[in-house]
Amino acid sequence: MADAFYLKPIAITETLYEIKKSRFYVSITPLSTIEAARSCIQQAKATTPSANHHCSAFITSTPHAEDGFGYSDDGEPSGTAGKPMFNVLQGNNVGEACVIVTRFFGGIKLGTGGLVRAYSTSVKEAIAQAQFEEVHPRATVELTYPYTLSSTVDAILHSFDTQIIDSQYAESVTLKISITATAVHELTQQVQERGRGLLQIEAV
Repeated sequence: MADAFYLKPIAITETLYEIKKSRFYVSITPLSTIEAARSCIQQAKATTPSANHHCSAFITSTPHAEDGFGYSDDGEPSGTAGKPMFNVLQGNNVGEACVIVTRFFGGIKLGTGGLVRAYSTSVKEAIAQAQFEEVHPRATVELTYPYTLSSTVDAILHSFDTQIIDSQYAESVTLKISITATAVHELTQQVQERGRGLLQIEAV
């Protein structure tokens, strides 16, 4: 099922979390490509080369997309940093974002459980201080129908948040439209119920 909406950071947010003399500097950056995320991580490493770890997690589109994401423990014990940070992003419905936690070791070991809590908490606190905008994912569909159904199609589209991307008028009418992703199922139902078998819809 498509996300109704997700949260995208408006600007870069930087915070500091401290526990047992270890300092966790957190930055949340808005971005939408893997290349931008990698560049952001490399920049963090270049800016603070003396840090012990630069752990990261990023999601370049919707929070539960099947690709366009990644995370790294950057030398911390496996599974104690990157994945917990990623889970916090997903759990807070955050997308199009890269979070980097730069750690300076304070001399007191936190243990694996302590590391998971520290990295998770540091990201949660940063999210609490960041500003976000709602993003409503959209889908593109194509409608094909005879001219006799023009008024029916107009009535259907008027009841949804749609934008016409392209239109072609030949023997029949073809409209390419953008619609909120969560409304595609309902639109398809209306097409089937009111189109009398003459109105075709397909995803693009």
